[in-house]
Amino acid sequence: MKEKTLEIDRACFFKAFTEWFVVLQFKGCIMKIIPAIDVINGRCVRLFKGDYNFQKDYLPSPFEVAKKIEQAGFSDLHLIDLEGAKEGRVVNWPVIEQITQNTKLAVEVGGGVRAKDEVARLLALGVQRIMLGSLALQNPEILKDLLVAFGSEKIMVDIGWKDGGVYYHGWQEKADKEFEQVLKELLALGVNRILLTDVDKDGALQGPNFGLYERVGRDFPELLVTASGGISSKSDLRRLKNSGVEAVVVGKAFHEGWLSLSDLQNYER
Repeated sequence: MKEKTLEIDRACFFKAFTEWFVVLQFKGCIMKIIPAIDVINGRCVRLFKGDYNFQKDYLPSPFEVAKKIEQAGFSDLHLIDLEGAKEGRVVNWPVIEQITQNTKLAVEVGGGVRAKDEVARLLALGVQRIMLGSLALQNPEILKDLLVAFGSEKIMVDIGWKDGGVYYHGWQEKADKEFEQVLKELLALGVNRILLTDVDKDGALQGPNFGLYERVGRDFPELLVTASGGISSKSDLRRLKNSGVEAVVVGKAFHEGWLSLSDLQNYER
């Protein structure tokens, strides 16, 4: 019995050490740039400040854009099912499957994922990581179960930040907890990755909320943060790298031509 207890203790220690080492490994390393595709009704779209009433459609199709991103040399893709985020269930399965089955991109998917079977199905399709917003914030026990079942590397919590508050359900609803409290509770559950978006910056092309990322990096160094919202220039990317974020999602600036794929790859020049 004593030997079995020691084995469990060693396993727990090794798991905790591994997750801690992963965090340290990324801090201060090369910041990853991840092009983004948002999808409604099978089409590439972008919203303005998360408002579904301000939707702009883009050509070509999500799959064609993904192939272009892959051919440019990128290894990752950020894909949001905006219909799913609004309806509370994954909607654009055909788009997700087409991209994961016909490219080598490491795809992270979010929008409407509310159940364990959806997470399992997405991972079975080859999705690299699942972004959870409403489920993570409303059902911490289910989130904990998912972290245990699939591992913290496969789960990222999607947080919409606005005026100090936390937003979810397609950024349409506000949580009843303060931002810092939410982060503390997520860490306690075993979360080590978050996608953090200043909602008022999203789609505005006016620069990201640098202070927000710098503060989170300082106060919550255990978290690996992916920044999103407002990026419009190479200088934005260079400054974000200095804030210590692990990765940056670039959407509208890429689709609108403010930043080319070449610019994203060579932002330090």
